[in-house]
Amino acid sequence: MRTTGKVAIAAVAVFSIGLAGCGDNSTPGAATSAGASGTATNGAGPSAGASGGTNGGSTGGTTGGGQGSAATCLVGTWKADGLTGSLSGPVNGNFSGGGGTLLTIDSAGKTQVDFGSMQPVTFTFAVSGNDVKGSFSYGGKVNGAIKTPSGATGTLEPTGTVDFGTLTVTVNLTAPAAVTVADKMPITEFTGSGTTDTGGAVDAQPVLKKSQYNCSGNTLKLSPPAGGPDAGTWTFKKSS
Repeated sequence: MRTTGKVAIAAVAVFSIGLAGCGDNSTPGAATSAGASGTATNGAGPSAGASGGTNGGSTGGTTGGGQGSAATCLVGTWKADGLTGSLSGPVNGNFSGGGGTLLTIDSAGKTQVDFGSMQPVTFTFAVSGNDVKGSFSYGGKVNGAIKTPSGATGTLEPTGTVDFGTLTVTVNLTAPAAVTVADKMPITEFTGSGTTDTGGAVDAQPVLKKSQYNCSGNTLKLSPPAGGPDAGTWTFKKSS
């Protein structure tokens, strides 16, 4: 972590409090109970079928996950318009961005999220009259499998294993001071040792997690599950 003096350190502390509302403190690969949700930047934990792993955030097992099934409307390659959401609780604000992220799903539920072309997600919120602004983005790929009902709407859940082994995160503040909080840091390092500094600010398990899906024509929306934390809504457009 690079800081620019006491003001920057204070900014990081504020950043931690503010974005904690859009993520949890879980480390990818941690087993959770069925139906548990976690966020991102933002997050939900994998379903109970995902077991803990030891290789750079991988949940263990074979890349591509377990046996699943996907609704027909989900099958194909999707390109993100972006992620939008709001912060509430200790602070109030909003975040948006993340366009370019690719999501590929086949009929057996095999899923890949490719963050290689992801645009930054920008955030802004106010604390004690001071504006805090910055951005974050992911890198690498996440592989797993999902199961869903057959309809155009319903609950999407990971099944089997989910591999976060190549997922990285970059976090930058622009106000009240310019700070690089993380620079292509492996997500396991960020959500482990970085958790103390950021309070779980970034979603440890972006996109490939339990969520509510809605297919409408060439648009797919993935939203937080009912009763879960507000990790924001991803909107994708059909690419192929």
